[in-house]
Amino acid sequence: MPKPPVDLPRGRVLLVGTGAIGVALIPGWVLYLREAFKWDIRVCLTWSAEQLVSPAALAALSGHAVHGTSTTPDLEGVVRHRELAEWADLVIVAPATGNYIAKLAQGIADSLALTVVAFTDAPIVLVPSLTDSVATNPATRRNLRSLSADGFHLVPTADGFSAHDGEAIGGAMPNIIQVIDYLAGHPILERSDEDPAAL
Repeated sequence: MPKPPVDLPRGRVLLVGTGAIGVALIPGWVLYLREAFKWDIRVCLTWSAEQLVSPAALAALSGHAVHGTSTTPDLEGVVRHRELAEWADLVIVAPATGNYIAKLAQGIADSLALTVVAFTDAPIVLVPSLTDSVATNPATRRNLRSLSADGFHLVPTADGFSAHDGEAIGGAMPNIIQVIDYLAGHPILERSDEDPAAL
């Protein structure tokens, strides 16, 4: 078993998925994180993410109900955003779309996927999924700078291919190994001082 890239007090990771095509890869991430590092994984999806990945598959792979989706109404009598926020040792938002990043930077919390991030004291790692035009947009750059200054950890984007036309693009979501390498090389339990211009 490989050494975990970061020492989590209780081994609990909350994966938040938003509505970019890369969210379809998240079931593999859940399985890898569970089996390679023996972490306890829970998943929260935005509505648009639910259109691209199966909550049933994520529940089977994680061993937990998937939250934030229309197919799993929360009837357990708990304040779910507080419960998830307090449960997590680490929050990974993957993929983090330009829309999600913009709302987060402005303090908008109009979904469970945003509210849980607003309430948690756990380190938050954003794994952006941005097209070239969005990645270089001044508003996106400003939002990333703001989030970095607020202590969010930003994984650099990667080269990839557009789901629209298959063309090579920058600004793509990194793969799970690149995210693990980032975690291993950064003190995520401390405040971020990264330069988002490096993304």
